[in-house]
Amino acid sequence: MTIQNPTHSLQELSADSALQMLIAAKEQAEALGVAVCISVVGSQGIPLARLRMNGAPLHSIDYAEDKAFTAVSFKCPTHEWDQRLSAHPSVQQALAGHPRMLMLGGGLPVTLNPHADNTAQIVGAVGVSGASVDQDIQCAEAAISAWSQQLAE
Repeated sequence: MTIQNPTHSLQELSADSALQMLIAAKEQAEALGVAVCISVVGSQGIPLARLRMNGAPLHSIDYAEDKAFTAVSFKCPTHEWDQRLSAHPSVQQALAGHPRMLMLGGGLPVTLNPHADNTAQIVGAVGVSGASVDQDIQCAEAAISAWSQQLAE
């Protein structure tokens, strides 16, 4: 058997990008008047940067990282899981019990070159936890927006 592509190139967020994303999420949280934990992971789910704002719940440190890990692992926002699995409660229950799987909103994948058919290369993810689900999502979206703006420059 001949292997056509014996290696795979991996693209991942840079540490500088991760820090910029942290700052953007933190600024959004401050604008909302909430304290959150933020985690940015690379394409393999390994943390690149994380921050706990003063006053953010201590448990939210792990939740933010697990949201980011879940988003990068499955290549989809964490807030979509309830809708995706509503017709499959046994699958939802099994996944919810898996370590590091967190199906609460606030985890978003970071994609490079999104395509019209909803495929894209995942280069990392951001997870935010500590406020309401909607506020966590807003902070994560601010991080993604900051990264997208950096690409456009």
